Amino acid sequence: MDSSRVLICLMIPVMALGCGSCSSTKAEGDEDAEAAATMGETQRRANLPSYSSPGVTRGQLEGIDFGDSAWELPPGQKDKVKAVATHLKVRAERVIVAGGAQVTSAEYARQLGQQRALAVKQGLMKEGIPASRIVTMSYGLDLPGKGGDRVEFGTVPTGEKEF
Repeated sequence: MDSSRVLICLMIPVMALGCGSCSSTKAEGDEDAEAAATMGETQRRANLPSYSSPGVTRGQLEGIDFGDSAWELPPGQKDKVKAVATHLKVRAERVIVAGGAQVTSAEYARQLGQQRALAVKQGLMKEGIPASRIVTMSYGLDLPGKGGDRVEFGTVPTGEKEF
């Protein structure tokens, strides 16, 4: 019994020292932000502009039309991707690629719109636009502008939003 009391008496200070390092003055999210900054991770979606955000220029670049349920970049639309890439190469802007789809299911429309936006992003990257200057999103059935089975573009000056 005496040896167990000694053991407990020795463990209490050790536990107190160990738990002292458990508390931190940093907020829970600070460590994530610090790790992201040091690892070069892209910022979270909440920090990126939306196609409908103030300060986003819409309608300046011609949208890309897709066929029903198609998500691959249509061959006849590749010149439009080149035109967007040319625009971005001479301007300090980021592009928002907003996908839409007119299908019966809202969830499928969101997924298809995102696949279309990603296909256009790949096309822009092949034209030399870095991924860090391209934001993709899907509006599914609710794509602003002309809507429908297409991808619309919005631009944001790089000095206006930091990524």
